[in-house]
Amino acid sequence: MKTDLVRYVCRAQAHIAAGRNARAAAGDPVTIHDGAWAYCASGSRIDHAWEAIDPVTITDLKLVEVVRPRESATEESRS
Repeated sequence: MKTDLVRYVCRAQAHIAAGRNARAAAGDPVTIHDGAWAYCASGSRIDHAWEAIDPVTITDLKLVEVVRPRESATEESRS
């Protein structure tokens, strides 16, 4: 592992929605993808849509998700 910074986040809509519901979250939100730390709000082990991000601490990543939810989630609600 190169650093302790998260370098990928899961953008799968089902995982984003599940991550908002603490009871629906399946497991540990941190895993490894392509040899680097990755974060999935739902804690799912399958069906990810990984997106590379600027390296960030898990604390900062969780803060950003609380303050400014992913734009794609907003777009989904407009449909």
